[in-house]
Amino acid sequence: HDCGPSRSEFCGPQKRAGKSAMRRSGFLVACAALCMAVGMTVAFIAAPLPSGAASSAGVNSRSLRASSPASATFEESSPAAGMSAARLALAIGAAAAAVLGASAQRSRRTSVLPATGGSAQRESRIQCAAGAAGGPKRILVMGGTRFIGCYLVAKLRSLGHQVVVLNRGKTNGGKPEKLPGVSDADYQKMLEGVSVLVADRKKVDEFKQAVTGAGKFDIVFDNNVRKLEECQPLVEAVMASGGVEQFILMSSAGVYGPTEVLPLTEANPGDPNSRHKEKLSCENYLQAQGLNWTSIRPVYIYGPLNYNPVERYFFDRVSRGRPVCVPYDGMYITQLGHCEDLADFMVQCIGNPAVKGQVYNLSGEEFVTFDGMAKVCAEAAGAPEPKIVHYDPKSVKPPEDFPKAFPFRGMHFFASIEKAKTDVPTWRPKYSLLDGLRRSFQDDYVARGFDKKDPDFRTDDLILSQNS
Repeated sequence: HDCGPSRSEFCGPQKRAGKSAMRRSGFLVACAALCMAVGMTVAFIAAPLPSGAASSAGVNSRSLRASSPASATFEESSPAAGMSAARLALAIGAAAAAVLGASAQRSRRTSVLPATGGSAQRESRIQCAAGAAGGPKRILVMGGTRFIGCYLVAKLRSLGHQVVVLNRGKTNGGKPEKLPGVSDADYQKMLEGVSVLVADRKKVDEFKQAVTGAGKFDIVFDNNVRKLEECQPLVEAVMASGGVEQFILMSSAGVYGPTEVLPLTEANPGDPNSRHKEKLSCENYLQAQGLNWTSIRPVYIYGPLNYNPVERYFFDRVSRGRPVCVPYDGMYITQLGHCEDLADFMVQCIGNPAVKGQVYNLSGEEFVTFDGMAKVCAEAAGAPEPKIVHYDPKSVKPPEDFPKAFPFRGMHFFASIEKAKTDVPTWRPKYSLLDGLRRSFQDDYVARGFDKKDPDFRTDDLILSQNS
């Protein structure tokens, strides 16, 4: 699906327009020359010949001028009047030539404008990339029942694609969960183009048989792969079914190794000790197989339907007037990206040749400190600014059955998303951190009744008892 300018969709009309413009330009130039020639001829006729020249040529200038009724008025004209007429005729011819010449030049300039106009050409390429898929696609989404998968499936359906979600069928019958604010009628309409393929990727033979038996897929979104041994059977199965046009992998910004230069970029090396190191192995495997693959590396993801207690950690505390326990001095900087912005980027990768074999950091455009996150969450919830209690996590040893002490890793962790914005120029995060958190609080935390539940604060109580 190369959408370069050699393709007829982009170049054919431009070349035809260019040739047409060149023909118009040649015609106008010819007309300009003709006008100039006519002007000179009229000037010659209008100008009185010197008497000596007329006699020596044996030509009676009087009879020559009288031979045309239209020129009879010149017969009695004086030499000065004849010269004035000549100058007038030349001026008319030159003016006509100049007008037609300028028109020809404008035509030539217009004919090459699309080739040199950067924004126009880029927009044409973007449209070509978006339509390169050749209409609706049959797309396999691994997972698809929770959080990111639900947003992705909804966006794919809004674009007219047919979606198959593959999962174990244990959540919502294997179907995507309804998004906040979506009516029951619209939800059912969306599901009309969604089918469920029940399989467990950990049962390799049954899994491969299910994928192969489902037929050919055009696009694969692997949202829940964790290890190479899970990725390989999927690739083998889709290749046995006729191959795939694009394979888009959900990775993590957690693959990067420690660095003192921030923000993280895609050029940062991977960490062989990271718990996400298998994601790097998956990327290398897809490259070795010669697939058209793309890997997406989000930082922290938040938003409605989030099953990880990221923003909910803070909402639980600020909405109840409790202190927020923050490790260290609260000045570590981190970054969050809204789930809908992530899904937007994923669907815009379809048919885009720029993303082939590339990895992309994905998140919001703002960075925030740990303390700042507690304060922004309070503002989003309409609560007073919280009391923040700092502590040394090494001095706190909660029992294994206690909840996690804090949702973020104790380090600076934020990434540049400039590469994503460059290669997919129609994509930008539409949610600011505050706006996204407000929506998360109202459409998820309150809507699903988390504000009425009794959170487990045992780890908090342990920390507070040691830092009172």
